[in-house]
Amino acid sequence: MAQVIQLFKSSPTTLTTATPEASDFLRRIKIGVWLNCDVKLVRNYLFHKRFFALLNLGFEYWTPTGGAITPAEKEYLHGYVRYLISMAGNDDLLLETEKVYNETHGQWRTKEAAITKSFEAFRKWAIIEAGFYDEFILPDGTRRREAKSISFANMKEAEFFQVYKAVFNVLWNTILFKKFRNYQEADNVAMQLLEFAA
Repeated sequence: MAQVIQLFKSSPTTLTTATPEASDFLRRIKIGVWLNCDVKLVRNYLFHKRFFALLNLGFEYWTPTGGAITPAEKEYLHGYVRYLISMAGNDDLLLETEKVYNETHGQWRTKEAAITKSFEAFRKWAIIEAGFYDEFILPDGTRRREAKSISFANMKEAEFFQVYKAVFNVLWNTILFKKFRNYQEADNVAMQLLEFAA
């Protein structure tokens, strides 16, 4: 089971986990088990921590809602409703019917599913929404986006800085603008979280 985790040197002979994911991974390993590690020096450890503090801030203020109807399904249905409107009129009635259908069908899909939050899924979503992803076409013709790796071995400092700015914009435009007056206030709170965690 290969896993990439981030560690920092906390004493002359001790490595300590640097992220919640690294801590979760090591908790699953039994004490006394030997690990073979490929160790690489990081680009800017504090900036990397700042990035995760920003992600944690967004994650804490995010409340999952809906999600049972995909954006592609909503877009397809909306296109069909627009077609019906062009053929028959009744804008208000058809748009209201579309809204009710999305709500009831979404509730039906999730009637026995518990909505949970996943930091890893949230992190990948933020990076993809920021435009840093690889896209693949699967055998059934669907497209799949995978977040680019932000590991130190796979991304240079300059590109990581661009990822940070773009992810901050995504989190601001979708979540943080509801809770903070401006970018600076949100960034200050993220930095306070970073200091609190240290």
